[in-house]
Amino acid sequence: MKDAILYIKEQIKYFRIAVNLSKYSTKSTSMQNRLGRLWEILDPLVQLAINYLIFGILMHRVVPGYPALPWMFIGLGVYGFSKNVIVQGAKSISTQFKVSSKMSYPVSIMPLTTSLGFLTEFYIMVGGGILLAINAGYPPTLYWLQFFYYFPALLIFSLSFSLLNSTIIVIFPDYKFFLNYIFRFLMYVSGAIFSLHQFKQIPQFILQAQIINPFYYLIEGFRDIAFGREWFWDKGMYAVSFWAITILILIIGANAHMKIRDRISDYL
Repeated sequence: MKDAILYIKEQIKYFRIAVNLSKYSTKSTSMQNRLGRLWEILDPLVQLAINYLIFGILMHRVVPGYPALPWMFIGLGVYGFSKNVIVQGAKSISTQFKVSSKMSYPVSIMPLTTSLGFLTEFYIMVGGGILLAINAGYPPTLYWLQFFYYFPALLIFSLSFSLLNSTIIVIFPDYKFFLNYIFRFLMYVSGAIFSLHQFKQIPQFILQAQIINPFYYLIEGFRDIAFGREWFWDKGMYAVSFWAITILILIIGANAHMKIRDRISDYL
């Protein structure tokens, strides 16, 4: 537990450095493209258009009772942000270790630095989904206050999982390929694009297993904000299992990271 506390303290202490590193990295990447930072807006919009064409129009996988575009916007925005933070953050320590080892900040902030670079895409997709929901007849309500619960929950879970995976990648570099495959699969079973309840052939135990799927909990939570469905304290076992899994991942990830931190150079 003390390793998890130390990790949290490092994120708070070096947060400003993480912000500056993220800004520099984003600017450096943008300078390599003719359209620059415009791609931060275009990329999520293109992703949404493709998924909406395939699943919303061609396959008619929309959720009865809810407008398809905002429903999908929010799902893809939340899942995409979490996936990018976990996958890219997991690679950040092994790819940027040489740079960070020469500076006066701990390598544990590298996943946080990476996560900040995906905030623009997150705000565009989720914010766009909420605006579309308003246009579809779902006005602002007190449920919007839940953003201050679900966004920290999203960040804490994603960074915790990223830290654990970054340690695994340092020890076993090939794991990053498996991580990509896992997230391609999870996109379809977490309700990001369509609801699994629409598929009658899916066994009931798989649907019930969503109670231990953190991605499902977060995605549905942000949809609760937009569509004013329910409060987070009404979710019962979904909330309990989410935080139990998140805290467990944080403790294991922090412990594993601290154990190998002084020997990362030996692995790389």
